[in-house]
Amino acid sequence: MRVLVLGGSGQTGRLVIDEALQRGHKITALIRNPSALPVMEGLTIVKGTPVEPSDIESAFTAVPGDLPTAVIVALGSAKEKGTRVMSQTHENLVAAMKRHGISKIATVSSFGVGSSLANITVIMKWAISNTSLGYSFADHTQVDGILKKSELNFVLLRPVRLTMGKKAPVRFLGDDGKGLGMFAGLGGISRASVAACLVDAVEKSTWDRSTPVISN
Repeated sequence: MRVLVLGGSGQTGRLVIDEALQRGHKITALIRNPSALPVMEGLTIVKGTPVEPSDIESAFTAVPGDLPTAVIVALGSAKEKGTRVMSQTHENLVAAMKRHGISKIATVSSFGVGSSLANITVIMKWAISNTSLGYSFADHTQVDGILKKSELNFVLLRPVRLTMGKKAPVRFLGDDGKGLGMFAGLGGISRASVAACLVDAVEKSTWDRSTPVISN
């Protein structure tokens, strides 16, 4: 299949591209700086930003006769008050996907978003309420709502603390992450594991319309 990847030049996004190409998929990557990614067989790079609807459209139609059949989003979220990187991107994506008849999307969210908020540590709850981390979580929360209203076959992965470790077996802990216990994911999950889960999510229907918390 052809997969449109947003955030492909980031730490997790690069791993998504590598994983998908190794599995035989073709990739279109929409990134601000095309030189940030090496030339690879099966990879088509489109210059642009996902917060601009015309750039999203260019990414969908970059390869004539070969529309993406799925989308993976591995973008960073808002870091300043009033910015909506993730939610604005998903608004643009939902419109474009419906226009082109594409229904599958997998997105990196975060443990602590939506129903999983109740199960994060007290320290994390304080940080979300009292630091700029709150802007990121507010952005992710809006994405939750956008996709749940979209009627698309979405998967919103909620990883615990991200690490640079090797790909490892993944624990799926439901939408709220109750199984993590009192230390709530201090061990984390590797970006490589998250990347593999994102590719799994667009290949399969196992987690469609769910928001699983994941950990190694």
